[in-house]
Amino acid sequence: MTLITILCIYTAFYSLISINQILFLKKEKCKQAEILSEKDYEEAANISIENEKFQLFSAFYNLIINIAWISFALSYLKDFFIKENSILENTLFLLAFLFITMLLSLPLGIYKSFIKDKKQGFSNMTVALFIKDSIKSLILVLIFGFLITYALLFCYSFFGSAWWIWAFVFSFLLILLINLIYPTLIAPIFNKMKKLEDEELMQKIENLMQKCGFSANGIYVMDASKRDKRLNAYFGGLFKSKRVVLFDTLLKSLKQNELLAVLGHELGHFAHKDILKALFNSALMLFVLFFVFAHMPTVFYEESSLLGVDAGVFVLLLIFSNVFSFIVSPILNMLSRNNEFKADEYGAKLSSKEDMRSALISLAKENKAFVKNSSIYTFFHLSHPSISDRLKALV
Repeated sequence: MTLITILCIYTAFYSLISINQILFLKKEKCKQAEILSEKDYEEAANISIENEKFQLFSAFYNLIINIAWISFALSYLKDFFIKENSILENTLFLLAFLFITMLLSLPLGIYKSFIKDKKQGFSNMTVALFIKDSIKSLILVLIFGFLITYALLFCYSFFGSAWWIWAFVFSFLLILLINLIYPTLIAPIFNKMKKLEDEELMQKIENLMQKCGFSANGIYVMDASKRDKRLNAYFGGLFKSKRVVLFDTLLKSLKQNELLAVLGHELGHFAHKDILKALFNSALMLFVLFFVFAHMPTVFYEESSLLGVDAGVFVLLLIFSNVFSFIVSPILNMLSRNNEFKADEYGAKLSSKEDMRSALISLAKENKAFVKNSSIYTFFHLSHPSISDRLKALV
């Protein structure tokens, strides 16, 4: 079958790259430690190997699930929901597909949070919090998923052969809306946000933002540590909804000069208009995605028992989104890595090269990130350069 063959070829290529990365990490682990201490270097390598093995297992797990969908499960689901092929029936069909997919992904999420990440010293997740997060995610999918899928199926039903253009416009406007409301309405559903109380640090951050003309609607600290110990910070939102969000783990683990260097890096993305570039790239990829899936041959629908089902194109889009991403990601990753180098350089100018280097090393140590990656793995998967490459660029 054509569809299953495509999925198998994709998984085979993905697996070869993953296996190559594991062999690379094992080889590098035996070499003299760089950047990190010998203990941290070996631990980071072991964690990267374990993570890659988990991703490899996940790829085969998802392959089996998708083969099951195409072989028989979609046929059963169609027979249960589709009677007159109405927009409502197709919406419920697509929601059921999403709901079942979420349930099937739960074992991977449980293993990651409660076994892998806890063993690696990252996860603070509790059973109660995991259940609460899962319920919240399910509610969001059921409510907003219903509205979004209904709108997409409306485009499919009422705009004829041009449906995919209208679906693209709707989807891109939705992405803009989500970016706009994420820091103020979506993120607080899962995490508590409070304004930064350290007045001295706040003043230094504001001075940093003034240097590049960045205005934000507040500087907030997020209680990320209740789930995970990894460090991060981001500038969320668009226009007047922009916020500076610091993970509480970042405040606890980095020195003040390192934290300011990290924020200088993020301001580099603003100064170079990387957010706008990313939105343009997203629009372009989304346009291509809808075009490709709107012009799939009929045999794809016949093989998956979706012929004559309006929601069929969206089901196949979801099943094959990873394949599409695998094909286009190298281009986007190359652009992103270039942006990261430039943002590091900008952050170093706002602070100093020493502070930027120190911040990158501290992030690698605290996040237990290995300092190198194979070239083929970097090409296909990484939007950020390795710590080793970033430090070399700052010399």
